[in-house]
Amino acid sequence: MPRGVQGAVLRLLRAPEHVLAVTEVRELPPYTEVTVRCPTLLGASAATLPPTTWVRMWIPEGGREHQRAYTLTRVDRATATARILFLHHTPSGPASRWARTAEPGDTVPVQLLGGTSYRPPREDDSVLLVGDGASAPAVAEALSHAPAGCQTQVVLAAQAGHLPPGVSPGTGSHTLTLVDPGGGQERVLAAVSEVLADAGTPSWAWVAMGSGTTRAVRSRLLNAGVPRRSIQHQAYWVQGKAMGTSGPAQPG
Repeated sequence: MPRGVQGAVLRLLRAPEHVLAVTEVRELPPYTEVTVRCPTLLGASAATLPPTTWVRMWIPEGGREHQRAYTLTRVDRATATARILFLHHTPSGPASRWARTAEPGDTVPVQLLGGTSYRPPREDDSVLLVGDGASAPAVAEALSHAPAGCQTQVVLAAQAGHLPPGVSPGTGSHTLTLVDPGGGQERVLAAVSEVLADAGTPSWAWVAMGSGTTRAVRSRLLNAGVPRRSIQHQAYWVQGKAMGTSGPAQPG
């Protein structure tokens, strides 16, 4: 199927391509969790992937393939499997519709380019993770791989009952601040400022939300004295823009 300009660019960049095979599908509202297997990407002989790794999926629909990016979670190298959480939006897009109808045995091609830049914190770091429903699976991955000595604060624009495993209150050793996902950018910034006032300036931060909010949170952290090199940021979506239609794909 045609992949358009993005596909041509990835071919020129020689982005490695793999095929994920669906082995299990289950509903975890507001997500659909799809378990996939791929020895060349996830197996014991493949390169170890850092937490929050995302892949560029090519979703078939309407006679073409649409690029969408999603985080690999709970990678098991012994079985060459991982789980992908598809967050459902209104209106739904190609990836959401594909996940809802996926069945064991289905396959989907993916490419790996730009999704492995996560920098794990050190043992004695104080860490701040800021995300939303789209990046919550990546937050869960970051938490599961955080060194035991880290003091980890999480600010998440999401509903309490709609969080992936490992993020919910009472799980792990992190401190969670939930923000009304409909409250807008100012609510997120206020929550971040409150965490900074209570917990102090973090030595390391990771921010992944909508493009505008990601920029605003990064600016707030810089103004609070967090070194530029200690802030990792990634826009996971753009308001009013369908992913994969133009420009670089963003993870979800």
